Amino acid sequence: MAGEVKSDGVTVENMQQYLNVDGDDTILQDLINMAEKDVQGAIASDIDLEKYRKYDLFNQAVRVMVDFTYFGRGELAKTGLAYPPSYLYMINGIRWKIRRDERENSGEQVQQDS
Repeated sequence: MAGEVKSDGVTVENMQQYLNVDGDDTILQDLINMAEKDVQGAIASDIDLEKYRKYDLFNQAVRVMVDFTYFGRGELAKTGLAYPPSYLYMINGIRWKIRRDERENSGEQVQQDS
């Protein structure tokens, strides 16, 4: 499948490195879970989360959302942005890839773009 990698998704350890922080394991795990559900809900809740985790773009969207909420805790009510623009861009990109791959795996005919 295009865009697929060997991955178990974003982990607390990945996020600690990404954010350059130590500790906060429980907070980071909660934010990872929230971000994964947010991406899944924005695209298709009927596709298993494990399938999403195989996509680099999904994992990066999760990292961006965790970063946004981790450093924005307590300040998000004051911001004019509900989501980071790069997050929305990634959601749109993964939406079409995962739906296309799901159709291909189900044996449905995939229409080629002209």
